[in-house]
Amino acid sequence: MAIAFMFWGCSILFVLVVALILCMKIEASGVKRWGATGSLFSYEKKEAQ
Repeated sequence: MAIAFMFWGCSILFVLVVALILCMKIEASGVKRWGATGSLFSYEKKEAQ
């Protein structure tokens, strides 16, 4: 039972680390993303008037 919980915990930790690394790489790349500007359906920033 303890081995199963250790495997479960390690797999969750592994997925969190991989997701964090991928998110940091996407942020560093500067690629335009949906939702990054607050608009879910466009990439373009709205200019303040």
